[in-house]
Amino acid sequence: MFYKQKNITNRFYYILTVLVILGVFIVPIKYSHAVDIVTNDYFLNHKSIEPFYGQYKLDPNVVIHVREVVLAGRERTAALQGKVLLFLHGYSTPGYIAFDLDHENCSMMRYFALAGWDTFAIDYEGHGLSTDPPLMDLPSAFPEAKAPIHSDVAVNNVERVFSFISNLRGVDKVYILGWSLGASRTAPIYTIRNQDTVAKLVLFAPGYKNLGFAESWRKRADFFETKVRVIPSHPDVNGWYQFGSKKEIIVPGAFEATRDALLAADPKSGELGGSFRIPAGRLVDLLKGNPQFDASKITVPTLVIRGDLDTFGTTEDSQALTNELGSQVKEFVEIPNASHMIPYEKANVQFFKAVKDFLEAKVKVEKKK
Repeated sequence: MFYKQKNITNRFYYILTVLVILGVFIVPIKYSHAVDIVTNDYFLNHKSIEPFYGQYKLDPNVVIHVREVVLAGRERTAALQGKVLLFLHGYSTPGYIAFDLDHENCSMMRYFALAGWDTFAIDYEGHGLSTDPPLMDLPSAFPEAKAPIHSDVAVNNVERVFSFISNLRGVDKVYILGWSLGASRTAPIYTIRNQDTVAKLVLFAPGYKNLGFAESWRKRADFFETKVRVIPSHPDVNGWYQFGSKKEIIVPGAFEATRDALLAADPKSGELGGSFRIPAGRLVDLLKGNPQFDASKITVPTLVIRGDLDTFGTTEDSQALTNELGSQVKEFVEIPNASHMIPYEKANVQFFKAVKDFLEAKVKVEKKK
């Protein structure tokens, strides 16, 4: 896959000036890929609701990173057709790495951009290129603070990003895909609270009641909340195997590309001996929640999708979730010979297509007699 940088037009500089005035910073990157794909990185000013800032009387103003990937010339037409897709990442991997990994065909955002969609991916506070609370740099300096970035903070970040996308593209609704913890909590909770802003919902590899191998961690939730608070994670392919993946089904080089991107995203990874930091708040919520949300309150068309080898969300758990959804339009799909890590596996295009087919299908709702 070959990319080359393109020139930026005067019109872009005009838009950039307007965005800076509005408090939005944008780093443009434009690529060529047989047809032109445009990648923009936005950094949104935001007043965080993370309790840590108030507890220690610190400035709550943060920056949220959002990546956009779109086919050149489709920025406005995709929005006019309602084809705007927002990706919400899981526990450890920031959005721009989870959904736009620059390796082989592992970028779900580029797949959808080539299919005519305008795609966005968020990094929640404390992840990727978004602002880390000072607690993450020096936990010992804040002994009374609890684990940062709980679900309410992440959902509030999504609300901020939706407002930005709505103003940028002039849309009232977006399609949403959440992965793993993003599918277990952030995406469904956001949808329940903001149902009129979601066209369709995709819950990829969710945990609902049964958390698979993580079930035994529930009793450690308070320990993560008050003692650990910030989790150092050392990227190891065995972690992928724990989620059901296998060497023979991973796209060659995908793990190494992901590992390098994760370490590059954390400026302290060198000091930590090749580890990157994860705020524990959302994990605490996952471990305490059972079920993770009230599925009956979700009424938008929803797809529940998983790899059949996934050890985090089981088949039975995903079927139960699908059955309990309040949506009149709902589907459950399993991708064969795939795990929790499908975007980086050889079955990824089959997975991408299944999601695309659901999102682009016309909604047919049977009238009640």
